[in-house]
Amino acid sequence: MPPRPLQKHDPFFQRLLDQPVAAGALLRERLPAEVVALLVDEPPELVPGSFISGRLRGYRTDRLFRSRTLSGRPVLIYTLIEHKSTPPPRIALQLLGYQVQILEHWATREGTAPDGTLRPLPALVTLVVYNGTEDWTVPLSLAGATDADPGLRPWLLDFRYSLVSLKTIPDARLSAEKVLRVGLLILKHGKPARKDRRKLLLLIRSAYELGVDDLVTLIYYLLGDPDGPHAELVRTILDEVLPDQGERIMSTAAEQWKAEGYNNGILQGRAEGEARGEARGEARGKARGKAEMLLRQLRRRFHTLAPEIEARVRAADGVQLDEWSDRFVDATALTEIFPDPAH
Repeated sequence: MPPRPLQKHDPFFQRLLDQPVAAGALLRERLPAEVVALLVDEPPELVPGSFISGRLRGYRTDRLFRSRTLSGRPVLIYTLIEHKSTPPPRIALQLLGYQVQILEHWATREGTAPDGTLRPLPALVTLVVYNGTEDWTVPLSLAGATDADPGLRPWLLDFRYSLVSLKTIPDARLSAEKVLRVGLLILKHGKPARKDRRKLLLLIRSAYELGVDDLVTLIYYLLGDPDGPHAELVRTILDEVLPDQGERIMSTAAEQWKAEGYNNGILQGRAEGEARGEARGEARGKARGKAEMLLRQLRRRFHTLAPEIEARVRAADGVQLDEWSDRFVDATALTEIFPDPAH
């Protein structure tokens, strides 16, 4: 079965694990109980950077966290989210490579005390989160993946890693923490593309079964993602699942963005339009949001934009912006989005 790569430049799962509450819940709930019992009850500290090669970044997300034991010793916790449909048979070997990089990185930055003496290496624990469709049949240790006579096993390099297979966990039991629960729900069922009605309907129904708060959090995530589904498609499906409540759910999600100080164009534009109570102002608010979202996507892909392009995007109406946004999905050059000479 072919792999299921993430959408290009998709930061969703990185952002999820960048939240201390979500990261703390994942480690607390999914690491072995004997490991959790040794750790302090504090949110883990995120260590910046990735240890995955460019070739595999389309199929994996990783995050490294720092914590400590009750005795005060440092612990590094490496979390890898595996997006392939089938378990990679050499995952233990690949994890070994990541672990070597992590410890070398630590040794370079923190391995020497102020007096010049070498510090002992920290403990390193690894957690793999798998959202594939096939059962995980790969050994959970390096030695387990090695064909060796029993007498040689005590002399082999070895480590174990913990596995979370999302397909085996009911939606309601993905996490006790709402933010993580909804994030893992999206990870389990797949993040919908801009026009993916089938997957979006599945996610909205699944989130609503968990509760209205979870549904609001789902909408908060989806409309805050520049590669996510169109806002109007989201509202249409919301009205289908919860008749006449789509706008209320989206407005509640918009209020969360406002309360947290974010400037999400689509949601913010809608919230401002409703507050003014003017149909024309609401439409213009939506268009401004779409324009800023499109400009952000253009800068991420094409870097510097000519002033005339920025001015043209900001002056466009919602219909024109939707057309350009659709072209952006597959475009490799600005001329494919703005094909006329006036671009």
